[in-house]
Amino acid sequence: MKNHKLAGSICALLLTALGVSTAAAAQTATASILVTRPIYRFDGAHGSQLYRVQPSGQNLTTLVPVTYGVDIQNPGWSPGGSSVVFEALAREANDSYSGWQLYVVNRQGGSPRQLTTGNGEHSHPLWGPNGIIAFVNGGCLGAVRADGTQQHIVFCPPHESGQRTSYPLHLFQWTASGNGVLIEASGDEGGLEPELLFSTVYRVNVSTGFATKLAAQVFESGGGDLTIAPDGQHGVYGGSPMLALDFASNSVTPLPAGGANPTYSPDGSKIAFLHSNDPSNPDENLRIYIMRADGSNVHPAPAQTTNPDVYIPSISTWSADGTRLLFNQVGNNQWVRMIDLRTKTSRNVTNGVAAKRAWFHP
Repeated sequence: MKNHKLAGSICALLLTALGVSTAAAAQTATASILVTRPIYRFDGAHGSQLYRVQPSGQNLTTLVPVTYGVDIQNPGWSPGGSSVVFEALAREANDSYSGWQLYVVNRQGGSPRQLTTGNGEHSHPLWGPNGIIAFVNGGCLGAVRADGTQQHIVFCPPHESGQRTSYPLHLFQWTASGNGVLIEASGDEGGLEPELLFSTVYRVNVSTGFATKLAAQVFESGGGDLTIAPDGQHGVYGGSPMLALDFASNSVTPLPAGGANPTYSPDGSKIAFLHSNDPSNPDENLRIYIMRADGSNVHPAPAQTTNPDVYIPSISTWSADGTRLLFNQVGNNQWVRMIDLRTKTSRNVTNGVAAKRAWFHP
C-alpha cells in the first residue's frame, strides 16, 4: 500500500512538473519582440521589413516584407498579442515622407490591413484594451477602431499662454480603466531662437474627448523628453539634470543625474536612461545607466561595450518582471541587444531596431 501511495505521489509530481514545464514553454513560445530592419536593393533603393523574434533570438519570422521606398516605424502589439499595429511612411526623393498611415497585421504575418486614411501624419499607435487604437496626428490625438472604422480626431490641445508653436504630441499609455490615454502637448514661444519651452500633460477620455490637465511646466532651459510612470501620477524629464515631475503638486524636482531617454521599469521602481561621461560631448558615447525612481542609487547598467565606435541611440523597453532591458545599438550594424540584470550579462537578440512597445509578454 505504501508503495502504491509513493508511486501515486511521484506520478502526481511528474504531472505537475510537466504542466509547469509545458506552460512555461508555451509562454516562451508566445513571448515576442518586434524588430524592423532596413533592406537595400542593388540600385540603392531601400525600405523596412517587420519581423517578430523570440527574446532568445530564435524563430525570426517575417510579418511584413519590404516595400522599397516605404519605412515601417513604431510597431506595437495588441493587448492579447494576436496582432501588430504599425505606421508606414512613403519616402520621397528629398527624403521627406508622405502617405503616413497605420496598418494592422496578424502575428503570423500575411497581408497588412490599412486602418487610417486621409492627410496628416498618423503615427505612434497605441492599442487599448477596448479595441480602440489611439494615435498621434500632428498636434492632435486621434483614434480608430481596430477594424478601421470610426477614425476621428479626439482632442487638439490649446496653446498655453505665451506658447506660439506646437510639436507633435507624445502619447504615453492607456489609463487603468481603459477609457483614457495620457499625452503630452509641447511647443515653444516661436521666433528664430525661442527660449521658453512648454510641456502640458493631459488625461483624455477617448470616447468623449474630455481632457483633464494634470501638469503644466514652462522651461527656460532643460525639460527634455518626458516619460510617465506606470502609476500615471509621476514623470521624469530628460535633461541635465533630469527633473522629476509630480502631478499632484504640478512641480519638478532636480535629480542627481543628467541623461536622456528615461524609461520606467514596469513596476515603476527603476528608471533606465542614457548618459555620457564626456561633458564636452554630452550627446556622444552614450551608455545606459539605471537609478531608483527617486533618483538614488545611480549606476551604469552591467555588461556594456566600451568601444567608442559603438553607439546606443535608444532604450526600447523592460521585460515584464523588470529583470532585463532591451536597447538598440549601432556599430558595424544595427543590433537589438538585451541586458540581464540578474546575471549581469548582455547579448545580441537580432539585427535591427526595437521600438518602445516591441516586447509582448504573455
